[in-house]
Amino acid sequence: MRSAVRIAVAAAATALVAGCNLIHGNETTGQYVDDATLTARAKAALVADKQVAASDFHLDVYMGNVTISGAARNKDESERVEQDIRNVRGVKSVKNATYVAYTGDETKKR
Repeated sequence: MRSAVRIAVAAAATALVAGCNLIHGNETTGQYVDDATLTARAKAALVADKQVAASDFHLDVYMGNVTISGAARNKDESERVEQDIRNVRGVKSVKNATYVAYTGDETKKR
């Protein structure tokens, strides 16, 4: 009996989360699940790359299109993050909305 209640609660929670976008007509349940899977794969790719500070970036995935935002340490890191995401199976397009954070190291010494 308890397991049946737990299953029902889990199913209701899943339907509620997916339902928000469904109600607004943004995406189907299948697309929502695909985007969630793609988000997990993309985040895993960033974590696996030791030259990237994965926690500094946010990924927004909608219908296979990924938007990356956050602060990169330098232009190379920004480009590397974009390439890591492009290499993830299932990604249709990547929009790189990151910016390079000013660290103060760029000042020229005279």
